[in-house]
Amino acid sequence: MLSDDEIKQALHARRIIPLSVGNPHGPLGLEHLAAVVAQIPGSPLSGSPQPRVRRSLELSADTWAKLDRLAATAAKKASRPVSASDVAAAILEQALAPPSLP
Repeated sequence: MLSDDEIKQALHARRIIPLSVGNPHGPLGLEHLAAVVAQIPGSPLSGSPQPRVRRSLELSADTWAKLDRLAATAAKKASRPVSASDVAAAILEQALAPPSLP
């Protein structure tokens, strides 16, 4: 079994939250997990995500090219499109996030 640090690193997560789900592998396991995650404040499933603000950001062409390359790499690993703006937002949010909980 992976350690919390290994899971955190593999998922590029800021924090690990233990979930109390009796049998996440049963026929309703995914629904049980989703219900528990929805109760976590700030979770995208909670119905009350943190408000988002959209702003334009001016960067050098070299920086934007690097973000494009990172986005292309991330899109290959994810099963969804990833833009340079997505990568920039993730980097900024991670850099400015409060320290993660143990």
